[in-house]
Amino acid sequence: MKNIGKKISAFALAAVLACAAAGCTIGPGKWSYKTDISEISAGSWIYNTYQSYNEALDKIREANADNEDFDIQLMDIKKEKIEDKNAVDWIFDEAKDKCIALLTVEKLAQEKNIVIDESQMKMTGDMYLQYYYNSSDESKAFYERLGVSEDSFSESVVKYGFIYQELAEKMYGKDGEKEVADADVQKYYAENYMSYYYIAYSLKTTDEDGNSVDLDDEAKEKATADFNKYRNMINNDKKTTADVETQYKTDFEAESVPSSSNKLLKTDFDESTTLSDDLKKAIKDNKAAQAVVTTIDDTLYLIYTDNMTELAKKIKYSEDAAEDETDYIDKFNVVFAMKKDEFEKYLEDEKSKLKYETNDQCISAYTVDRVISIAKGN
Repeated sequence: MKNIGKKISAFALAAVLACAAAGCTIGPGKWSYKTDISEISAGSWIYNTYQSYNEALDKIREANADNEDFDIQLMDIKKEKIEDKNAVDWIFDEAKDKCIALLTVEKLAQEKNIVIDESQMKMTGDMYLQYYYNSSDESKAFYERLGVSEDSFSESVVKYGFIYQELAEKMYGKDGEKEVADADVQKYYAENYMSYYYIAYSLKTTDEDGNSVDLDDEAKEKATADFNKYRNMINNDKKTTADVETQYKTDFEAESVPSSSNKLLKTDFDESTTLSDDLKKAIKDNKAAQAVVTTIDDTLYLIYTDNMTELAKKIKYSEDAAEDETDYIDKFNVVFAMKKDEFEKYLEDEKSKLKYETNDQCISAYTVDRVISIAKGN
């Protein structure tokens, strides 16, 4: 599959982390949930329980964010509630849901004749294995104590995401069951996305004693004049931001430019915590296809925002892009933003109809209490 790594990083990684599940071996033939197509091993059930335990801790921390006396280390999770459930019951239900979700997508993949690229999945799984599982002898020993082998860990953090992506492409990708017309995608993109670029230059410096002080007037005037020049290069001379960066390196005798750019949904931009509210407002207030110079909190900015209707014309499937073509917007990523809620509702509906078996002996052997005890070092 072309550009699988890039696509997973774009949208499916969230699904991987939110719903990871797979098989590991704790003795031959041990399974927790299964259908007539596939099964979830005991090791996968354990991993999903541990993952759900960590999600529970996050929710409890969030619920107690304003409580200065709250200490997560001293908290008894068995006495906590999450979404009106006892926390232990919530963890159990979430772990089970992860298992059933994987069984569901595996069933749908077979029904739709989807073949998963096992070599790509193994390559990505090995990456996670190296980064997380083998990051230290301590973490490796911990997972082994839980009962999660290296193979099961590697598979558990990628398998759902790979199948999830293939199903989405089968439905909404090129020649898919519900492929979206170019005109509809372009309209959605122009109305719901934004694209911005800025260069930031601090009007502060550090003196010989390490204190933050204002630049002298001459340096401020030069920086302001240069930034106004860049604005005019874009607005009057129709130069590109790449042209501006070349000029910046010359003017400031710099090897790099303190710039930032992004193309994203407006809702994601509004929720971003990486930009100050004042900078976000300046970006949103700027006219399309225009550059502006402004000062925010002792920082000089050159801000440029794209004309989204024009930018939307660059949307195409990655399959249709030339090997050396980079100046395009992947159509599938935009389509998925359009259809994600619809797609996930479809998966939830299919999950609710799935017929599966439960191995009660396995589930009762590897309990939530057991995972909590090991996680706490008992």
